[in-house]
Amino acid sequence: MTTVKQSIGGEALTTKLAMKMEDSMQAFAVRAACFIGELDVPYSEEFDGHDFGATHVIAYVGDEPVGAVRVRWFQSFAMPERLAVIQRFRGNAIGQLLLERCRKLAETRGCNMLYVQVLPNDVKYWEKQGWRRLVAEDGGAPKRIVAMVRAVDPSKPLPDVEAPESVVLRPEPQLDASGLPLGTASN
Repeated sequence: MTTVKQSIGGEALTTKLAMKMEDSMQAFAVRAACFIGELDVPYSEEFDGHDFGATHVIAYVGDEPVGAVRVRWFQSFAMPERLAVIQRFRGNAIGQLLLERCRKLAETRGCNMLYVQVLPNDVKYWEKQGWRRLVAEDGGAPKRIVAMVRAVDPSKPLPDVEAPESVVLRPEPQLDASGLPLGTASN
């Protein structure tokens, strides 16, 4: 567990990587409270096949899990996703703490860039944290998802990269009742 020289209500603020199923369940509980409970995101959209292949970072105030982020790993970049902070703990820089932990973790794994997909209403939050849009807005139709990047090592410039505002990196296949991908010769 990483302790930060910050406390909330006299309790230490810490972060921890999910190493056990109990840890993962705490991250999932934070996400469920924020996304399903507050934003009415359907369960099927919030939890997907990427959850068990990703790294989860959890923020705690004392022993209480109050924030979480999921990180997926690609060849040269890391993708923080599902950043969530319990409503009553927002405004305490917990999101920034989780993202900084992701950045440091990505640095140890040799990644040169962090990549996120955010909602248009959240772009200003991410820009305040040092992220930039991959593609400038063109003034056309409103975007559903905005792709943003940040260098893992702030002293090195980001490579020139362009991508559409909405990118599907690895869609999960639809499965039949036996667990095989639909459209395969077996079904």
